[in-house]
Amino acid sequence: MAARIASVNPCAAATVSRGMTNSMKRNRFLVLGLAVALAILATVALRHSDAGAATASAAKSVVIRDFAFHPGTLKVKRGARVAFTNSSNVTHTATKGGAFDTRGIAPGKSATVAFNKRGTFAYHCKIHPFMKGKVVVE
Repeated sequence: MAARIASVNPCAAATVSRGMTNSMKRNRFLVLGLAVALAILATVALRHSDAGAATASAAKSVVIRDFAFHPGTLKVKRGARVAFTNSSNVTHTATKGGAFDTRGIAPGKSATVAFNKRGTFAYHCKIHPFMKGKVVVE
């Protein structure tokens, strides 16, 4: 009787094996796709994280938005030029008495300052004195 069952459905073993193989391939692609998606998300998260201080290798710019300087502390190499860009809807300044003054930066405009001396330059907005930032020149 066992021979008769095998002869009724001789492809049963091959069908199960082929189905399992396709399922395993789908699972591999699913896991691979998930891994790629996680890698992309991790990269995006790292690029957009705001640790409070930018490094010298990062873009040399400070964005003014929400009545704050972003990043709050920027580290640059001596000789770097830093662009202060106003992304808010009111005029701001970036001022370090005796060192630099961007004067009024209108909404959507930028002002650039060259940092040729080493040191820490704590600056503020003359119009909104509670706005403070720092450029560290190495």
